[in-house]
Amino acid sequence: MSRQASRLARIQPLLCRMVPLAAVFCFLAWSAISIGSDFSWDDADPEVLNQAWRLARGESIYRGIDAPPYTFAAYTPVYYALAAILLKLTGLSFLPARALSFLAALSIGWALIHLSRAGDKTGQGGIWTAFFLFLVPAFLYNSTRSHVQMMAVAFSLWSLVFFLRDRWKETIIISPLLAALAFYTKQTQVALPLAITIYLAFKNRRWLVPYMTTLAVAGVIPFIWLQKITQGHFFLDTVLLANLPYNAFQAPQIFIHHAGPLLLFIGLAFFLSWRRFRQGTWGALDCYVMSVLAVTWISLGRVGAHGQYVLELVIATLLYLLRAAGLPAIKGREVLVSIQILVLLFYAPLFIFLEEGLWNISANRAAVKIYPILKAQPGPILSQQGSFALFARGEIFIQLFHFTALSRAGLWDQNRLLSEIERRAFAFVITEFPVEQPLLAENARERFTPEMIEALRRNYRRAHMIEPYHLYIPRSP
Repeated sequence: MSRQASRLARIQPLLCRMVPLAAVFCFLAWSAISIGSDFSWDDADPEVLNQAWRLARGESIYRGIDAPPYTFAAYTPVYYALAAILLKLTGLSFLPARALSFLAALSIGWALIHLSRAGDKTGQGGIWTAFFLFLVPAFLYNSTRSHVQMMAVAFSLWSLVFFLRDRWKETIIISPLLAALAFYTKQTQVALPLAITIYLAFKNRRWLVPYMTTLAVAGVIPFIWLQKITQGHFFLDTVLLANLPYNAFQAPQIFIHHAGPLLLFIGLAFFLSWRRFRQGTWGALDCYVMSVLAVTWISLGRVGAHGQYVLELVIATLLYLLRAAGLPAIKGREVLVSIQILVLLFYAPLFIFLEEGLWNISANRAAVKIYPILKAQPGPILSQQGSFALFARGEIFIQLFHFTALSRAGLWDQNRLLSEIERRAFAFVITEFPVEQPLLAENARERFTPEMIEALRRNYRRAHMIEPYHLYIPRSP
């Protein structure tokens, strides 16, 4: 072993002791930037909250797309329903929805501690791993979002907890029920039931049929009911309309960007699991980590893939190393562990304060100035950032990302929106780019077609530039 490697191995205990303190610091710093009651810089968050708010008011969230507002619930209903219950008590606010995600994040930590206790009786490794998660940007980012992903993964992880107890009531009843809840929180949450099915088919066939039966009943009955009460729009919205364009060539780039900070641990988990498969000693956890890796890689080709797409992979990787390798003190891998911790100790603050923080702090400050302008003038708002329309008018007029994609796929007629722009029906149009510039960034092209941009240029003029937002008002006749 080289001198440098020897030094890294020796300081591993010190680095491990630094993780909890660093995690608390990063979470508090991130919370100061990200947690607000009436604004989110991520346009997916207000769209999710908008549907929960509709549900809280007794309105349909699975609906057609032929009449305004041009919005629909792109996910299955559990998170929407729980958020709606809280919104009935608090009124329109991001805080209840963010609290659900944070509680889900804490429950993931609890599951890790529980699984750790099953191995070493102390749970110390699980506690350390739970702190370590908050240094991983993909987990930290989603821990305070108004989004379904954290809760969906939490249900999957607890499904695994009950499955691993190896008691028939918990393995073939509670576990598949929780897997169904994960699916009805986010419809792409399939990695765990797929892994368990493969495991049972090869290792424990006597429980395969009971498990699959419970899973099928728990999946089919809610589907029939939801289809009936929504007049068939549930399947339309969550499957047909939510199926955005796919580009397999973008998967490596997205993977490196969002899973890259944990790449050493992901590689180690893959290596250890692959070795167990080759030796014939694999188990349910090996199936799970490989299934998550495959599902994650496939999903990253979807247009709009972001950090939430690697969230389950991050958690599955740490769970696997916790149970199969004794994380954090992985014998014989001290240098690798030290390097991985050092990477995150440096990168997590950079992510918070530079990669995300510069834009987010600027956007937060801008929102404080923009809301009074919007509330002083009545009329519909067309906004790239849905928070402005939602909190100034109580409703998002259109989910630009989804409907631009649907228009390009020939599933929605953009003339409905173009006619509104041409007659200057919107009191304000808010973008994150200057409409006047000839070349648009990919972020803009994903949310506006060329026809929309041309219509905006003809009918609207810029009235305010409050960095990073551009506010447009109708041109004079």
